[in-house]
Amino acid sequence: MLPFFCQRCLSEVFGDCPFGLFSMKIVSVLICLMLLSAPSKGDALENIELYIAGYGMATQPLSQGLSFRGKNISDERIHGDPGFGVKIGIFPSFFHGYLGLELESFGQNNSLNFPVEENSTVTGKGKSGLITYSSMVNLIFRYPGRNARPYVGIGGGLSNGILHHTDIPGRLDNNTEMASVPGYQFFGGIQMVIAGNWFVFGEYKYSAANYHWNQFALNFRSEYFLAGIGYLF
Repeated sequence: MLPFFCQRCLSEVFGDCPFGLFSMKIVSVLICLMLLSAPSKGDALENIELYIAGYGMATQPLSQGLSFRGKNISDERIHGDPGFGVKIGIFPSFFHGYLGLELESFGQNNSLNFPVEENSTVTGKGKSGLITYSSMVNLIFRYPGRNARPYVGIGGGLSNGILHHTDIPGRLDNNTEMASVPGYQFFGGIQMVIAGNWFVFGEYKYSAANYHWNQFALNFRSEYFLAGIGYLF
């Protein structure tokens, strides 16, 4: 019989839910199945692959909807600065190195610029800095080659959007404000073992989160282009 938390994941994943939460529930279900399929003997887990990696990334943020005081805004512009991130990956031996889990945190700063309208007339310009910082649990499928290891994955977790240096006409609160919401991502890349236990990697990532602040909301999407280095234990 499935443990209670796994039963709950399985029952919820087929229910009505926003797409942003759907991928997170899929990840939860697959993690449950991985745990349940683990051998009962502890010595079967002795031979696991563990790695830690850091990376830099170029970002290309996108807007799928920006609203102020409940009204949709068009002609917004979002610019993303370079960002950084870290990963810790685990590949159990009982999946022969093909399936694993990864914990990841990454973030960057962005800038928002958009027109403020009143009765269909532009009355000013709004701007704000936006720090996005996400912590994800990823499920990864890869080819465990000796030197080249291509992979794809899906992840879900918590995404934080922090407004700062905000200047929006008609918005009373210009202080720093944070929104914490569910986020999800899809990605693919390749690891190349270069010397001993060291490897380099490149990755493409697409991430999404819908932030809501006081009188202000943004459906944030971003493409990421990663390059980094890691160590295999």
